[in-house]
Amino acid sequence: MKSTSFKADMKMIVREPMLILFMIMPLFIYIIFKLIISFGEPLFLDLGVDLYDYYVYILGLSFLMAPMTLGTVAGFLMIDEKDARIYELISITPVGYFNYMVNRLLLPVVGCFLYTFIAYYILNIYDISQGLLLFIALLTSINSIIMGLLLFSLADNKVKGLTYSKGFSMFNILALADILNNKWFAIIAAVSPFYWVVRIIKFNDFSTVLMAIGVHLVWLFSIIRYSSTRNQS
Repeated sequence: MKSTSFKADMKMIVREPMLILFMIMPLFIYIIFKLIISFGEPLFLDLGVDLYDYYVYILGLSFLMAPMTLGTVAGFLMIDEKDARIYELISITPVGYFNYMVNRLLLPVVGCFLYTFIAYYILNIYDISQGLLLFIALLTSINSIIMGLLLFSLADNKVKGLTYSKGFSMFNILALADILNNKWFAIIAAVSPFYWVVRIIKFNDFSTVLMAIGVHLVWLFSIIRYSSTRNQS
């Protein structure tokens, strides 16, 4: 069932150039970041800026590109089915609402998991353990679910969906809050799950890991509950 759904999603994506762009966009961003680091670092040094001090944030932002774009793809696919009322029909079949969501969100989850490792090895700028990298891959996969369900629940059509997806870029700004060294902004940013993906790269201690898990689970279960209530009402 999941394999069939995955193949169906890929066929739908191939028919829409915008969704193809969203699917491959993280890869282009990784390459651009790598080129900037490789060839632009001497220029930044001339300006008195050492990019090494920002490697954590560059790597973290790279990790977060995939859940943002792949979550948007999943959201758009579900919005299409909501417009066609396919979603309503499926949700009352034996497949049910939960299994429908699992099938639809399989693509961004798998994609984000793989993209995390791809980003790490393409950039190759900051050493983290394989265990931590695996944990970050799980967090980015959860973030893709959050983004997909937010888009599906809030947007009635793709036009609104595109607007919301642009607004969701605020999560990436919050993820970089520690750069500003502002206590209050960091406290606000800490509510966002994206913030903890970057934070855990720099401070991978027990308390940070625990907070990252807690914030992600609160967001995940809250958006699942909200989406279920809103879309089944």
